Amino acid sequence: MANVFANSLEISGKATDGKTIAAFPDVCFTPPENPATPPGVPIPYPSFGFASDTENGTGTVKISGKTVNIKNQSDLSKTSGTEAGCAAKKGVITSKNTGKEYYRSWSNNVKFDGEPVIRFTDMATNNHASDVANTPPWIHVLTPAPPGLNCAKILTDCGLQLHAHKDSPCVSPDQSEHMMQNAFFQNTRGGSAGSIAEFPKYSANEAPCICMKGPGNINAASPHGAKTTAQHAFARGCGTTRPTVEAAMKNELNSIKEHHPKINANATHKSAQDQPIADEETRKLALECLEAVIRAYLEYCSGKKGDDLNQTKCRVPWGDKVPGASVSPPSSL
Repeated sequence: MANVFANSLEISGKATDGKTIAAFPDVCFTPPENPATPPGVPIPYPSFGFASDTENGTGTVKISGKTVNIKNQSDLSKTSGTEAGCAAKKGVITSKNTGKEYYRSWSNNVKFDGEPVIRFTDMATNNHASDVANTPPWIHVLTPAPPGLNCAKILTDCGLQLHAHKDSPCVSPDQSEHMMQNAFFQNTRGGSAGSIAEFPKYSANEAPCICMKGPGNINAASPHGAKTTAQHAFARGCGTTRPTVEAAMKNELNSIKEHHPKINANATHKSAQDQPIADEETRKLALECLEAVIRAYLEYCSGKKGDDLNQTKCRVPWGDKVPGASVSPPSSL
């Protein structure tokens, strides 16, 4: 199958290898069912969706002869990973355990059959019985240009352990580190109630993270500490001028590039156990994949794309609060 791209991101359709990997948590009631726990035990599962299960896609424009996913029409007929949550109630919200996947973002200017197409990094929600989901939004993984770059494989092979902050797989001394510190988007760390007006859906718990060896405080002799120190230097340089998303993202990705031992074989606090990614090209592609993930999440949080997103103002970390959030003291990480 030939890859087809929109906005340099692969388009999702029934003939593609698109997937939504481990949307979490999908809380389903699980046997045993007994008088002590009548509906079963609520257990959080990872939920998976595959573009090969596309239904209700395009009727005329197709990829490799098969239907393509488009806005507000397509869905995936089923999800998986939650089969064990089969007590009578099933999903805690939807009462389903392998319900449909719905898409929540799409291209803003490429359309098939008159509707925007779904692409790599667009957001999806899983285990639907209706428009309400049993999972939070998660990223639909395909391939960004150039053809042949598979971010799911690259990030897994590189051991970068991409995750939502609340679902951290990091084992001490590793810590869950936001790829872009939440203080750019929040006056108060936590859910969306503490977020600034420009990013009303931002949640520190849902935001994408990677594992970095701690401790993470300023000047700590660790990869996480070195990244935090670089972040603090950037914030000081901003003064009272709120940085753009473009500037903040460039700095954050550079701090990962410089201080994560998987990316930089010469990272300051690299230990003997750290095994960097073997070749420079793969390291470069891994950073491109991380940027794509960050952009997808910020598009979801802000409702903006492209240059509109790039030029949107962030908050200055460690700085004054900005409109749109609570008055609690800001968090730095």
